[in-house]
Amino acid sequence: MQSPITYTYKSTTNINMSMSLYRATNTRKNVTILYFHGGGLLYGERDDLPAIYVDQFTDAGYDLLTCDYPLAPEVTIDTIHQSIFELTMYYHKNRDTVFDLTNNEMILFGRSAGAYLALYLCRTLQKQAKLNPLAVISLYGYPGFQAPEFHQPNKHYLQFPKVEDSTIKGILSDTYVTEGAKEKRFSLYIKARQEGNWINYLQPKADIETYAVTSEDLSHFPPTILAASTHDPDVAYRLSKQMSRTIPKAKCLTIYGEIHDFDRDTTDSTGMKTYEQILKWLEEKVIS
Repeated sequence: MQSPITYTYKSTTNINMSMSLYRATNTRKNVTILYFHGGGLLYGERDDLPAIYVDQFTDAGYDLLTCDYPLAPEVTIDTIHQSIFELTMYYHKNRDTVFDLTNNEMILFGRSAGAYLALYLCRTLQKQAKLNPLAVISLYGYPGFQAPEFHQPNKHYLQFPKVEDSTIKGILSDTYVTEGAKEKRFSLYIKARQEGNWINYLQPKADIETYAVTSEDLSHFPPTILAASTHDPDVAYRLSKQMSRTIPKAKCLTIYGEIHDFDRDTTDSTGMKTYEQILKWLEEKVIS
């Protein structure tokens, strides 16, 4: 995998966010894929996408821009959404002068919580900036926090040792955080899912409908490809399936298994094959 070029943007709320640009290595498509990592909005890092998948995109002619965003609970979900909207607009307005790209088209891509952010960002770009992404890639994502299981103790995470309040106090920062390694901050997410109060870590006393990508929103989406496991213990498969039935030009890839992030283990061919399907779909249904 090539070494990326790093760029930094400072938001209107004084949050410094970095981006890593991996340039296309073969015949350029002049399309940039903006990638948002997962981690329940509580942990994660922009460059968590395994090298094998980065290479698949760049070898296929796409430029890949992996993006920071501030993490909860040090900031609220409102700030997260505003930050990635600003970051995306910064890229869009400066893609030639700063990033040295002539790309007029962008694809939004996210995994898990990052997929949620990509979906919500698509909605925001369409409504606030009159911009329509070329496509959206959603891996094991969700359209919001309305699902009942997001508000109940999760059976999978109840199998983990109980996370104590004292552990959480040792994790939280006095300032914003844009990179949170799993080994340091995963306990935040475990605790939120064990207690069934995840939304309170993101936006206390929130009206969850405010943070939903609605069926009406989805009906106006560009071509979208989704993928999820049938027995995902973390985010229900039905959420991806339901979105695929609402988005006009959508395809849902079904992975038969009991794992959330099926592409994490690169020794398993499932991830590689899924990304091959995504690239084939882009070539046939979006780029052509």
